[in-house]
Amino acid sequence: MKIEQAFTKYLQFCVIEKNLRPLTISNYKDDFKVFLEYFPYIEDTDDLSIGDIDEFNYKQSIDELKVTTIKRRISTLKNFYIFLESEGIKTDIIKEVLTPKANKYLPEYLTIEEVNDLFSSFKNDTFEEIRDYAILEMIYSCGLRISELIELKLKDINAQEKVVKIVGKGFKEREVPIRDEALIALNEYLKYVKKNMIVVDKNIIFLNKHGNKLTRQYVWQMIKKRAKKAGITKDISPHTLRHSFATHLLSKGCDLKVVQKLLGHENIETTQIYTHVAEEKILNIYDKYRKK
Repeated sequence: MKIEQAFTKYLQFCVIEKNLRPLTISNYKDDFKVFLEYFPYIEDTDDLSIGDIDEFNYKQSIDELKVTTIKRRISTLKNFYIFLESEGIKTDIIKEVLTPKANKYLPEYLTIEEVNDLFSSFKNDTFEEIRDYAILEMIYSCGLRISELIELKLKDINAQEKVVKIVGKGFKEREVPIRDEALIALNEYLKYVKKNMIVVDKNIIFLNKHGNKLTRQYVWQMIKKRAKKAGITKDISPHTLRHSFATHLLSKGCDLKVVQKLLGHENIETTQIYTHVAEEKILNIYDKYRKK
């Protein structure tokens, strides 16, 4: 059964059998939409597995989401899975899930060597290669969220000052420096767009061949494919590059408050999780050389 069809059946059950309010149903729809954004390959109930909820739990935890939000979404998904079990649509997909406490998970990040391997995997001989290379450079150079990247406009880039204006969560603006490598990659991409007269969608920077704005799903899948091509075995996402950006800055001595500002974190507590990663990296290096 198609996954959307199955969820529609579940919502009908919630309305008819459980008499849930329209607002609750609307929240369920939003939660399910987010789930499919995290797992775009799930198209049918046969694609569901017992590890989905755990992985959904983990991915949201490393994406800096509030614990209350994660718990609500996990509850929505778990109840949907229970419904599938009870209706015999899909079985053996339920297990106990431990929802996170604050800062339960340390974010996954790439080493500098892995970042270099990722960039070295590009040939930059096609439109997609040139564009996707620029996308990765911008995410890593500026620590962008995927939603911030796909909404970037030409007017947001100040090449002369080497900064980009970002509109983040809550429509809060911040300015972030762009490293030279990212500016070069961005200029090469924009030259290609201009040369091939690709129609620009409302001055959005990153477009598909038809001139339309890229989707979150495309960027998510593209980074997965590029990591595999580069021989990176870690399960990375666009946020992994953002985590790498923050971790590498801290490991090189950047002030925590500066990193907070660059990432657009409202609370310093959110940024502090990266200090654990940076400290762990330093200790590993210390242990390595102490044993020599």
